[in-house]
Amino acid sequence: IVNTFLNDFLSEDCGMTVRAATATILFFGIGNFFGIIIGGIGGDWLYKKDPRFPLLLSGSMAILGCFPLWILVNTTEVVDDEIPLFMMIRIGFIAILAGVGSGVTGPIVKSTLQNTTRPNARGQAFALLNTFDDFGRGLGPVFVAMLIINLGGRQTAFNVGIGGWILCGIFNLCMFFTVKEDETYSAIQTSGSVSDGSV
Repeated sequence: IVNTFLNDFLSEDCGMTVRAATATILFFGIGNFFGIIIGGIGGDWLYKKDPRFPLLLSGSMAILGCFPLWILVNTTEVVDDEIPLFMMIRIGFIAILAGVGSGVTGPIVKSTLQNTTRPNARGQAFALLNTFDDFGRGLGPVFVAMLIINLGGRQTAFNVGIGGWILCGIFNLCMFFTVKEDETYSAIQTSGSVSDGSV
């Protein structure tokens, strides 16, 4: 939604200039950058406390990230060509919050996958992760375009599409209950493979 549709939506449907809409996407990217840093540093700090805690961070941030993006999609309306400074600051702040929410999950998911996979299977695991990630990026716009046609407008379709972040967050939170056992099982399998010389 963000990469493919949001710029055009803000300029065509919400009345923003192309320059202001592009600046909003830039603010989202800045928030995403900080979200990745928070996910990496915060996830590492939480992991040292308990291997399950990073998943609470990633899951909750994915869910919380929906709300600023919903606000951005549903409340942004510019009447004049020139956006007042206070409105642009507000829009930029909301976009940054949405970006932070979207950025936290990535580093934590990748580190969790590495910690729960045997060394000789990590290449396959990350290949599958990247395949499905790219698959989602490619089919995501098609799915949203179908929603736009079937739901009668971009705003409604975006609201439904953003709700997918909630599913992402729920799945991350569910891993809280299994990740410790998965890591233990992976460690046992790895030590057994080392002892018989298969790794």
